Amino acid sequence: MNMNKVIQSVTILLLIVLGLTSCASKTRNALPEQYSGKAKIAGMPQIKDFAGAHTDYYQEDFEESVRQHISSMPEGYNIEEDTMNILAISGGGANGAFGVGLLNGWDASGTTPTFSLVTGISTGALIAPFAFLGGEYDTEIGRLFTSVDSDDIFKRKSFFGILSSLIGSSDALADSEPLADLLTEHLDEKMLGEIAKAHSEGRRLLIATTNLDARKLTIWNMGAIASSGHPKALELFRSIILASCSMPVAFPAVYFDVEAGGQTYDEMHVDGGVVTEVFFYGNILNIDEAAKNLGIKRQGNDRIFIIRNNQIGARYEEVELDVLSIAGRALSSLTSTQGVGDLYRIYAVTQREGIEFNLASVPHDFKPNPKEAFDPVEMKRLYDLGYDMALNGYPWEKLPPFYHE
Repeated sequence: MNMNKVIQSVTILLLIVLGLTSCASKTRNALPEQYSGKAKIAGMPQIKDFAGAHTDYYQEDFEESVRQHISSMPEGYNIEEDTMNILAISGGGANGAFGVGLLNGWDASGTTPTFSLVTGISTGALIAPFAFLGGEYDTEIGRLFTSVDSDDIFKRKSFFGILSSLIGSSDALADSEPLADLLTEHLDEKMLGEIAKAHSEGRRLLIATTNLDARKLTIWNMGAIASSGHPKALELFRSIILASCSMPVAFPAVYFDVEAGGQTYDEMHVDGGVVTEVFFYGNILNIDEAAKNLGIKRQGNDRIFIIRNNQIGARYEEVELDVLSIAGRALSSLTSTQGVGDLYRIYAVTQREGIEFNLASVPHDFKPNPKEAFDPVEMKRLYDLGYDMALNGYPWEKLPPFYHE
Protein backbone atom coordinates (compact mmCIF):
# COMPACT_ATOMS: atom_id res chain seq x y z
CA MET A 1 0.00 0.00 0.00
CA ASN A 2 1.18 3.55 -0.79
CA MET A 3 2.63 5.06 2.41
CA ASN A 4 1.06 8.47 1.69
CA LYS A 5 -2.39 6.85 1.59
CA VAL A 6 -1.70 5.12 4.90
CA ILE A 7 -0.70 8.44 6.49
CA GLN A 8 -3.78 10.11 5.02
CA SER A 9 -6.06 7.38 6.39
CA VAL A 10 -4.52 7.57 9.86
CA THR A 11 -4.76 11.37 9.82
CA ILE A 12 -8.45 11.25 8.89
CA LEU A 13 -9.13 8.71 11.65
CA LEU A 14 -7.32 10.88 14.21
CA LEU A 15 -9.30 13.94 13.14
CA ILE A 16 -12.54 11.96 13.56
CA VAL A 17 -11.49 10.81 17.02
CA LEU A 18 -10.49 14.32 18.07
CA GLY A 19 -13.74 15.70 16.69
CA LEU A 20 -15.82 13.15 18.53
CA THR A 21 -13.88 13.73 21.73
CA SER A 22 -14.52 17.45 21.53
CA CYS A 23 -18.25 16.68 21.28
CA ALA A 24 -18.27 14.48 24.35
CA SER A 25 -21.01 15.69 26.70
CA LYS A 26 -21.67 12.93 29.23
CA THR A 27 -20.70 14.09 32.69
CA ARG A 28 -21.43 12.80 36.19
CA ASN A 29 -22.09 14.17 39.62
CA ALA A 30 -21.18 10.92 41.32
CA LEU A 31 -22.12 10.22 44.93
CA PRO A 32 -19.06 10.76 47.18
CA GLU A 33 -17.70 7.68 48.90
CA GLN A 34 -18.60 8.89 52.40
CA TYR A 35 -22.31 8.74 51.49
CA SER A 36 -22.18 5.28 49.90
CA GLY A 37 -25.06 3.20 51.24
CA LYS A 38 -26.68 6.23 52.88
CA ALA A 39 -28.17 8.09 49.91
CA LYS A 40 -31.90 7.98 49.20
CA ILE A 41 -34.05 8.51 46.13
CA ALA A 42 -35.51 12.02 46.36
CA GLY A 43 -38.98 12.05 47.91
CA MET A 44 -38.96 8.34 48.71
CA PRO A 45 -38.66 6.48 52.01
CA GLN A 46 -35.86 3.92 52.21
CA ILE A 47 -36.48 1.44 49.39
CA LYS A 48 -33.06 -0.14 48.85
CA ASP A 49 -29.99 -1.43 50.63
CA PHE A 50 -26.78 -3.25 49.84
CA ALA A 51 -26.72 -7.05 49.85
CA GLY A 52 -24.04 -9.21 51.45
CA ALA A 53 -24.50 -8.23 55.09
CA HIS A 54 -27.29 -8.00 57.65
CA THR A 55 -29.37 -4.82 57.25
CA ASP A 56 -31.79 -3.36 59.79
CA TYR A 57 -33.98 -2.17 56.93
CA TYR A 58 -34.64 -5.59 55.44
CA GLN A 59 -34.84 -7.29 58.85
CA GLU A 60 -37.59 -4.88 59.88
CA ASP A 61 -39.26 -5.10 56.47
CA PHE A 62 -39.42 -8.90 56.66
CA GLU A 63 -40.99 -8.79 60.11
CA GLU A 64 -43.48 -6.20 58.89
CA SER A 65 -44.34 -8.41 55.90
CA VAL A 66 -45.24 -11.26 58.28
CA ARG A 67 -47.51 -8.96 60.31
CA GLN A 68 -49.17 -7.74 57.10
CA HIS A 69 -49.68 -11.31 55.92
CA ILE A 70 -51.28 -12.41 59.20
CA SER A 71 -53.63 -9.38 59.27
CA SER A 72 -54.74 -10.07 55.67
CA MET A 73 -55.78 -13.66 56.45
CA PRO A 74 -59.17 -14.83 57.80
CA GLU A 75 -59.83 -15.24 61.51
CA GLY A 76 -58.35 -18.44 62.91
CA TYR A 77 -55.41 -18.47 60.48
CA ASN A 78 -52.26 -20.01 61.99
CA ILE A 79 -49.06 -18.95 60.23
CA GLU A 80 -47.12 -21.73 61.95
CA GLU A 81 -49.06 -24.25 59.84
CA ASP A 82 -48.44 -22.34 56.61
CA THR A 83 -45.58 -22.62 54.11
CA MET A 84 -43.53 -19.67 52.90
CA ASN A 85 -42.77 -20.18 49.21
CA ILE A 86 -39.90 -18.24 47.64
CA LEU A 87 -39.15 -17.89 43.90
CA ALA A 88 -35.69 -16.75 42.74
CA ILE A 89 -35.21 -16.13 39.01
CA SER A 90 -31.70 -15.86 37.58
CA GLY A 91 -30.20 -13.95 34.71
CA GLY A 92 -29.52 -15.58 31.36
CA GLY A 93 -30.50 -13.19 28.56
CA ALA A 94 -32.63 -14.86 25.90
CA ASN A 95 -32.51 -18.09 27.91
CA GLY A 96 -35.07 -16.46 30.17
CA ALA A 97 -37.56 -18.01 27.74
CA PHE A 98 -36.90 -21.34 29.50
CA GLY A 99 -37.90 -19.92 32.87
CA VAL A 100 -40.99 -18.25 31.42
CA GLY A 101 -42.03 -21.53 29.78
CA LEU A 102 -41.50 -23.35 33.06
CA LEU A 103 -43.66 -20.82 34.94
CA ASN A 104 -46.42 -21.04 32.30
CA GLY A 105 -46.34 -24.84 32.31
CA TRP A 106 -46.41 -24.83 36.10
CA ASP A 107 -49.52 -22.62 35.98
CA ALA A 108 -51.14 -24.95 33.46
CA SER A 109 -50.52 -27.90 35.79
CA GLY A 110 -52.49 -26.13 38.51
CA THR A 111 -49.79 -26.61 41.15
CA THR A 112 -48.09 -23.20 41.30
CA PRO A 113 -48.02 -21.93 44.90
CA THR A 114 -48.54 -18.30 45.89
CA PHE A 115 -45.08 -16.86 46.45
CA SER A 116 -44.41 -14.86 49.59
CA LEU A 117 -41.19 -13.58 48.02
CA VAL A 118 -40.07 -13.28 44.39
CA THR A 119 -36.58 -12.08 43.45
CA GLY A 120 -35.17 -11.35 40.03
CA ILE A 121 -31.91 -10.28 38.50
CA SER A 122 -31.00 -9.36 34.91
CA THR A 123 -33.47 -11.17 32.61
CA GLY A 124 -35.00 -12.54 35.82
CA ALA A 125 -35.75 -8.94 36.84
CA LEU A 126 -37.90 -8.58 33.73
CA ILE A 127 -39.76 -11.82 34.48
CA ALA A 128 -40.16 -11.36 38.25
CA PRO A 129 -43.01 -8.77 38.38
CA PHE A 130 -45.13 -10.94 36.09
CA ALA A 131 -44.37 -14.12 38.05
CA PHE A 132 -45.11 -12.24 41.28
CA LEU A 133 -48.66 -11.42 40.14
CA GLY A 134 -49.23 -14.62 38.15
CA GLY A 135 -52.40 -15.41 36.21
CA GLU A 136 -52.88 -13.13 33.21
CA TYR A 137 -49.43 -11.64 33.81
CA ASP A 138 -47.74 -15.02 33.41
CA THR A 139 -49.54 -15.32 30.08
CA GLU A 140 -48.41 -11.84 29.06
CA ILE A 141 -44.72 -12.50 29.80
CA GLY A 142 -45.07 -15.80 27.92
CA ARG A 143 -46.24 -13.96 24.82
CA LEU A 144 -43.44 -11.42 25.19
CA PHE A 145 -40.64 -14.00 25.43
CA THR A 146 -41.89 -15.95 22.41
CA SER A 147 -42.32 -12.98 20.08
CA VAL A 148 -39.37 -10.59 20.54
CA ASP A 149 -36.11 -10.54 18.62
CA SER A 150 -32.85 -8.61 19.00
CA ASP A 151 -34.30 -5.46 17.42
CA ASP A 152 -36.93 -5.37 20.18
CA ILE A 153 -34.22 -5.37 22.86
CA PHE A 154 -31.42 -3.15 21.59
CA LYS A 155 -30.40 -0.90 18.74
CA ARG A 156 -27.05 -1.55 17.11
CA LYS A 157 -24.77 1.47 16.85
CA SER A 158 -22.97 2.53 13.71
CA PHE A 159 -19.19 2.35 13.42
CA PHE A 160 -18.96 5.98 14.50
CA GLY A 161 -21.32 5.33 17.40
CA ILE A 162 -19.08 2.51 18.60
CA LEU A 163 -16.02 4.71 18.14
CA SER A 164 -17.76 7.40 20.17
CA SER A 165 -18.31 4.86 22.96
CA LEU A 166 -14.67 3.85 22.96
CA ILE A 167 -13.37 7.39 23.33
CA GLY A 168 -15.67 8.41 26.15
CA SER A 169 -18.65 10.36 24.77
CA SER A 170 -20.93 7.36 25.26
CA ASP A 171 -20.94 4.51 27.78
CA ALA A 172 -22.15 1.57 25.67
CA LEU A 173 -21.78 -0.19 22.34
CA ALA A 174 -25.55 -0.54 21.84
CA ASP A 175 -28.67 1.45 22.70
CA SER A 176 -31.24 -0.14 25.05
CA GLU A 177 -34.04 2.23 24.04
CA PRO A 178 -36.11 -0.60 22.48
CA LEU A 179 -36.04 -2.50 25.79
CA ALA A 180 -37.04 0.68 27.64
CA ASP A 181 -39.98 1.01 25.23
CA LEU A 182 -41.02 -2.59 25.97
CA LEU A 183 -40.97 -1.86 29.70
CA THR A 184 -43.13 1.22 29.14
CA GLU A 185 -45.60 -0.86 27.15
CA HIS A 186 -45.88 -3.79 29.56
CA LEU A 187 -45.32 -2.22 33.00
CA ASP A 188 -48.21 0.16 33.59
CA GLU A 189 -50.09 1.85 36.44
CA LYS A 190 -52.54 -1.06 36.74
CA MET A 191 -49.69 -3.49 37.29
CA LEU A 192 -48.05 -1.12 39.78
CA GLY A 193 -51.31 -0.93 41.73
CA GLU A 194 -51.62 -4.71 41.91
CA ILE A 195 -48.02 -5.04 43.13
CA ALA A 196 -48.75 -2.40 45.80
CA LYS A 197 -51.82 -4.38 46.92
CA ALA A 198 -49.82 -7.62 47.18
CA HIS A 199 -47.16 -5.73 49.14
CA SER A 200 -49.78 -4.50 51.62
CA GLU A 201 -50.76 -8.16 52.17
CA GLY A 202 -47.22 -9.09 53.16
CA ARG A 203 -45.78 -10.35 49.88
CA ARG A 204 -42.44 -9.01 48.66
CA LEU A 205 -40.89 -8.40 45.23
CA LEU A 206 -37.14 -7.69 45.19
CA ILE A 207 -34.97 -6.74 42.21
CA ALA A 208 -31.16 -6.46 42.28
CA THR A 209 -28.83 -4.15 40.38
CA THR A 210 -25.11 -3.52 40.68
CA ASN A 211 -23.99 -0.15 42.04
CA LEU A 212 -20.87 0.11 39.90
CA ASP A 213 -19.17 2.84 41.94
CA ALA A 214 -19.55 0.86 45.18
CA ARG A 215 -19.13 -2.46 43.33
CA LYS A 216 -21.95 -3.87 45.45
CA LEU A 217 -25.26 -5.58 44.78
CA THR A 218 -28.19 -3.30 45.57
CA ILE A 219 -31.55 -4.87 46.46
CA TRP A 220 -34.61 -2.75 45.67
CA ASN A 221 -37.95 -3.24 47.47
CA MET A 222 -40.23 -2.94 44.44
CA GLY A 223 -43.48 -3.28 46.38
CA ALA A 224 -42.45 -0.40 48.63
CA ILE A 225 -41.85 1.71 45.52
CA ALA A 226 -45.24 0.72 44.11
CA SER A 227 -46.88 1.62 47.46
CA SER A 228 -45.06 4.93 47.89
CA GLY A 229 -47.59 7.11 46.09
CA HIS A 230 -44.70 9.03 44.55
CA PRO A 231 -45.62 10.58 41.16
CA LYS A 232 -42.50 9.05 39.60
CA ALA A 233 -42.88 5.62 41.20
CA LEU A 234 -43.68 3.88 37.89
CA GLU A 235 -40.78 5.59 36.13
CA LEU A 236 -38.41 4.48 38.90
CA PHE A 237 -39.84 0.94 38.84
CA ARG A 238 -39.14 0.64 35.10
CA SER A 239 -35.67 2.19 35.43
CA ILE A 240 -34.62 -0.34 38.08
CA ILE A 241 -35.61 -3.26 35.86
CA LEU A 242 -33.83 -1.65 32.91
CA ALA A 243 -30.70 -1.22 35.04
CA SER A 244 -30.81 -4.85 36.17
CA CYS A 245 -30.95 -5.93 32.51
CA SER A 246 -28.16 -3.59 31.38
CA MET A 247 -24.95 -5.56 30.89
CA PRO A 248 -22.16 -2.95 31.13
CA VAL A 249 -20.36 -1.99 27.93
CA ALA A 250 -23.06 -3.65 25.83
CA PHE A 251 -25.92 -1.50 27.22
CA PRO A 252 -25.82 1.96 28.81
CA ALA A 253 -25.73 2.24 32.58
CA VAL A 254 -28.79 3.66 34.33
CA TYR A 255 -28.27 6.70 36.57
CA PHE A 256 -30.42 7.37 39.65
CA ASP A 257 -30.62 10.80 41.26
CA VAL A 258 -30.08 10.45 45.00
CA GLU A 259 -29.89 12.81 47.96
CA ALA A 260 -27.22 12.81 50.65
CA GLY A 261 -25.78 15.50 52.89
CA GLY A 262 -28.32 18.00 51.59
CA GLN A 263 -27.05 17.64 48.01
CA THR A 264 -28.20 15.76 44.90
CA TYR A 265 -25.85 13.26 43.26
CA ASP A 266 -26.11 10.32 40.90
CA GLU A 267 -25.51 6.57 41.32
CA MET A 268 -24.48 4.43 38.35
CA HIS A 269 -26.30 1.07 38.22
CA VAL A 270 -25.88 -1.83 35.81
CA ASP A 271 -26.82 -5.50 35.46
CA GLY A 272 -27.09 -7.24 38.83
CA GLY A 273 -25.51 -10.26 37.12
CA VAL A 274 -22.15 -8.51 37.36
CA VAL A 275 -22.13 -9.51 41.05
CA THR A 276 -24.47 -12.51 41.24
CA GLU A 277 -26.70 -14.53 38.91
CA VAL A 278 -29.48 -15.28 41.40
CA PHE A 279 -30.31 -14.21 44.97
CA PHE A 280 -32.81 -14.30 47.79
CA TYR A 281 -32.90 -12.89 51.34
CA GLY A 282 -29.63 -14.59 52.14
CA ASN A 283 -27.51 -12.79 54.69
CA ILE A 284 -29.39 -9.48 54.72
CA LEU A 285 -31.72 -10.82 57.41
CA ASN A 286 -32.18 -13.68 59.84
CA ILE A 287 -35.50 -15.53 59.57
CA ASP A 288 -35.11 -17.28 62.93
CA GLU A 289 -34.51 -13.93 64.61
CA ALA A 290 -37.64 -12.57 62.93
CA ALA A 291 -39.71 -15.54 64.11
CA LYS A 292 -38.44 -15.04 67.66
CA ASN A 293 -39.29 -11.33 67.59
CA LEU A 294 -42.78 -12.16 66.29
CA GLY A 295 -43.37 -15.00 68.74
CA ILE A 296 -43.70 -17.60 65.98
CA LYS A 297 -42.39 -21.15 66.13
CA ARG A 298 -41.11 -22.17 62.70
CA GLN A 299 -42.01 -25.68 61.53
CA GLY A 300 -39.29 -26.01 58.88
CA ASN A 301 -41.71 -26.34 55.94
CA ASP A 302 -40.62 -23.27 53.92
CA ARG A 303 -39.41 -23.73 50.33
CA ILE A 304 -37.33 -21.89 47.75
CA PHE A 305 -37.66 -22.55 44.02
CA ILE A 306 -34.68 -21.36 41.96
CA ILE A 307 -34.98 -21.02 38.19
CA ARG A 308 -31.55 -20.89 36.61
CA ASN A 309 -31.97 -19.67 33.03
CA ASN A 310 -28.86 -21.45 31.83
CA GLN A 311 -27.32 -24.87 31.65
CA ILE A 312 -25.19 -26.14 34.51
CA GLY A 313 -21.74 -27.19 33.47
CA ALA A 314 -19.84 -26.23 30.34
CA ARG A 315 -20.64 -27.41 26.82
CA TYR A 316 -17.75 -27.98 24.43
CA GLU A 317 -17.69 -25.30 21.77
CA GLU A 318 -14.93 -24.56 19.28
CA VAL A 319 -13.95 -20.92 19.64
CA GLU A 320 -13.31 -18.79 16.57
CA LEU A 321 -9.87 -17.21 16.27
CA ASP A 322 -10.84 -13.60 16.92
CA VAL A 323 -10.88 -11.25 19.89
CA LEU A 324 -14.66 -11.00 20.28
CA SER A 325 -15.20 -14.77 20.19
CA ILE A 326 -12.45 -15.39 22.74
CA ALA A 327 -13.69 -12.59 25.01
CA GLY A 328 -17.28 -13.76 24.75
CA ARG A 329 -16.41 -17.36 25.58
CA ALA A 330 -14.26 -16.25 28.51
CA LEU A 331 -17.02 -14.00 29.89
CA SER A 332 -19.71 -16.68 29.57
CA SER A 333 -17.41 -19.15 31.32
CA LEU A 334 -16.87 -16.68 34.15
CA THR A 335 -20.59 -16.00 34.67
CA SER A 336 -21.49 -19.69 34.41
CA THR A 337 -18.96 -20.64 37.08
CA GLN A 338 -20.05 -17.73 39.27
CA GLY A 339 -23.65 -18.90 38.90
CA VAL A 340 -22.81 -22.32 40.33
CA GLY A 341 -21.15 -20.61 43.29
CA ASP A 342 -24.33 -18.57 43.83
CA LEU A 343 -26.33 -21.79 44.09
CA TYR A 344 -23.99 -23.13 46.75
CA ARG A 345 -24.31 -19.92 48.75
CA ILE A 346 -28.09 -20.13 48.61
CA TYR A 347 -27.98 -23.81 49.57
CA ALA A 348 -25.83 -22.99 52.62
CA VAL A 349 -28.40 -20.42 53.76
CA THR A 350 -31.31 -22.82 53.22
CA GLN A 351 -29.58 -25.38 55.42
CA ARG A 352 -29.04 -22.76 58.11
CA GLU A 353 -32.63 -21.51 57.92
CA GLY A 354 -34.35 -24.89 57.46
CA ILE A 355 -35.69 -24.10 53.97
CA GLU A 356 -36.28 -26.80 51.34
CA PHE A 357 -34.01 -26.29 48.30
CA ASN A 358 -35.46 -26.72 44.77
CA LEU A 359 -33.51 -25.99 41.57
CA ALA A 360 -34.51 -25.94 37.90
CA SER A 361 -32.11 -25.33 35.00
CA VAL A 362 -31.87 -25.76 31.23
CA PRO A 363 -31.16 -29.48 30.64
CA HIS A 364 -27.59 -30.33 29.76
CA ASP A 365 -28.62 -32.22 26.60
CA PHE A 366 -30.30 -29.13 25.11
CA LYS A 367 -28.22 -28.01 22.13
CA PRO A 368 -28.52 -24.26 21.56
CA ASN A 369 -28.31 -22.94 18.02
CA PRO A 370 -29.17 -19.22 18.08
CA LYS A 371 -28.81 -17.13 14.94
CA GLU A 372 -28.74 -13.86 16.90
CA ALA A 373 -28.62 -12.64 20.50
CA PHE A 374 -32.41 -12.86 20.88
CA ASP A 375 -33.45 -15.46 18.32
CA PRO A 376 -37.25 -15.93 18.47
CA VAL A 377 -37.04 -19.47 17.05
CA GLU A 378 -34.50 -20.51 19.67
CA MET A 379 -36.44 -18.76 22.44
CA LYS A 380 -39.61 -20.63 21.42
CA ARG A 381 -37.69 -23.92 21.65
CA LEU A 382 -36.55 -23.03 25.17
CA TYR A 383 -40.03 -21.87 26.15
CA ASP A 384 -41.62 -25.10 24.92
CA LEU A 385 -38.98 -27.15 26.72
CA GLY A 386 -39.62 -25.44 30.05
CA TYR A 387 -43.39 -25.54 29.55
CA ASP A 388 -43.53 -29.28 28.80
CA MET A 389 -41.21 -30.19 31.67
CA ALA A 390 -43.28 -28.20 34.18
CA LEU A 391 -46.62 -29.42 32.85
CA ASN A 392 -45.48 -33.00 33.40
CA GLY A 393 -44.16 -32.30 36.91
CA TYR A 394 -40.75 -30.66 36.89
CA PRO A 395 -38.06 -32.85 38.56
CA TRP A 396 -36.69 -30.19 40.92
CA GLU A 397 -33.13 -30.82 42.04
CA LYS A 398 -32.81 -30.93 45.83
CA LEU A 399 -29.06 -30.27 45.93
CA PRO A 400 -26.73 -27.78 44.22
CA PRO A 401 -24.75 -28.98 41.17
CA PHE A 402 -22.17 -31.75 41.67
CA TYR A 403 -22.99 -31.96 45.38
CA HIS A 404 -23.62 -35.30 47.06
CA GLU A 405 -24.85 -35.74 50.61
